[in-house]
Order: sequence, then C-alpha cells, then structure tokens
Amino acid sequence: MPMDDSGRLKRGLLRQIAGLLNRCPHWVASPTLEQDCVLARSPTGAIYRIEVHTQQEAQHRLQQWPWETGRLILVLLSGNPQALAAPAGVHLWTLNELDYLVIAADLESNAPLAHLGLEVALPRTTLSASIPQHATQGY
Repeated sequence: MPMDDSGRLKRGLLRQIAGLLNRCPHWVASPTLEQDCVLARSPTGAIYRIEVHTQQEAQHRLQQWPWETGRLILVLLSGNPQALAAPAGVHLWTLNELDYLVIAADLESNAPLAHLGLEVALPRTTLSASIPQHATQGY
C-alpha cells in the first residue's frame, strides 16, 4: 500500500523525535516496527508513547486511549491543543513544544523536557553514602 505525503511526514517527524530524545541524558527512544509511534523511556523509567496526528485524529485517539497503559504524547500537526480535553498522563504538543525538545538535545539537558512536564529526574543512589569518608581523602 503506497504511503501518502502525510504518512511520510509523520514517520519522518517521529524518527526526528526519537533521534532528539536519544541525545538527551538517560533517554532511550525508537520508532516501533510499524513506525506509527515512538516509544521512549525517561531517566526515571517512565515509558512514553509518542504519536503525530492532526487535531481531528488526536481527538479520536484520545477517545480510544487506554489510560492504564502509560503515558501518551500527541504531537499535533495542526489545530489548537486547548480545544482537546487531555486527561492526566496525556501531553498535547504543537510544533512549538518540539522546539523545547530541540533545545534539550542541543544542550544535552533534560531541563527543557521538565518544562514540558515530562519525568526526567534521575533516581537517587545511596552509593555516595556507603563510601567511607577516608576513602576519598588525599585526591
């Protein structure tokens, strides 16, 4: 089945999103085999499903999203995200929000992603508390 220009645009954008997220500290992202979405794991281990849709497609997707399955990011190619009712766990991005992703990748920083409401804090470790104080003296 031949792919239309909209499908090529969406797949290309999803590949770009995965590549940008992989440049951010402790993120792992890749398109699915069908290339209809990107699955991304944040530094906290949260899994995000990222899809690209028009506003009409996004509205339909929101109606069928199984909320207990995780977090969803819908990137809107057109339309107004304020016109959609997004429940908790769903992030609605326009192309403007993708600028924060570009900045995060360029800076190799998660701060712009935190601004978008994504989980980015690294889990705290207790390793430093278990190292004896005298072990680091003299360096």
